[in-house]
Amino acid sequence: MNSNKIKNKEDEKSEFGDTATKVIGIVGVVGAVVGLLWWLGSGSKKEEKMMKAPGKDGYIVRRDFENSAKDYFKDLRGKK
Repeated sequence: MNSNKIKNKEDEKSEFGDTATKVIGIVGVVGAVVGLLWWLGSGSKKEEKMMKAPGKDGYIVRRDFENSAKDYFKDLRGKK
């Protein structure tokens, strides 16, 4: 009789350990996936600095203007 109780308690401990291991494993995998997605998404959402478009209503990307201001003004005046 005592041996059955001991075996049942050992089985319960084993089942609890197996369940806990599975839960920890799942949480770890989910955490890794979320971290990977965050890392991949963080680089793609760079905010561009904007500026008022000279000679027009509206805004343009500052980097594009600074890289080719001469071309911007040529296009604005319709010169080729």
